[in-house]
Amino acid sequence: MSATILQFPQRHVDGKVWEPWIGEREIARHYGNVSTRTVRRWRLAGMPSRLIGGQRMFRISETERWHAERNRA
Repeated sequence: MSATILQFPQRHVDGKVWEPWIGEREIARHYGNVSTRTVRRWRLAGMPSRLIGGQRMFRISETERWHAERNRA
C-alpha cells in the first residue's frame, strides 16, 4: 500500500495559518511509512503531540521542526 500525501489549502484564522491535526498513522505515512511503534518511540523521546478527544494528534510542521533540531544535535 502506498501513502498519499494530501495537500491542505492554507487557511488563515485570527491572522495565523491554520494547520490540521493528524493521527499517528498519518504521521507514520508522512515519514515514509515508518511503524506507529516508531512514532510512539519518537513521541516518548519528545516529538510534540497533543491528546485530543482521547487520541494522540500531531502537526506536521511541529514534528518536522522537532526532527530537524534533533538531527542537528
